[in-house]
Amino acid sequence: MTAASGGRRTRPYAGTGGRTQAPDATLSIDTQITAHTRHEGRLLSEQHQHVLELASEPRAVSELAGLLQLPVGVITVLVADLQQHRLVTTQAPVDMTRNDNVTHRLMERVHAALQAQYEEETRGTGAN
Repeated sequence: MTAASGGRRTRPYAGTGGRTQAPDATLSIDTQITAHTRHEGRLLSEQHQHVLELASEPRAVSELAGLLQLPVGVITVLVADLQQHRLVTTQAPVDMTRNDNVTHRLMERVHAALQAQYEEETRGTGAN
């Protein structure tokens, strides 16, 4: 949320016109969102712009909500708007309940990625 004039914060649902639910019921908190095109010349709200910037790499709806400090309902409405304008693509999460989807190699890749991210973050704080 951003501070409006006078130091007041805007309400989360102001950017969605008060809408609290996306018309596309397939969006869930673990749906992956990716911005696939630039939004040159399009009139979008500040919240829409932030979602597009953050979704330049695939991110889950819940991750976007956390990064923008907005309710998941707001993010799903914003993503649905961006879908309508063909500015983002969505991908349902992989069904990890099947045993053949989780392999030892997958777990090694996840571990390596988390370790690299941790090292990168701690390098910036000098806490190594």
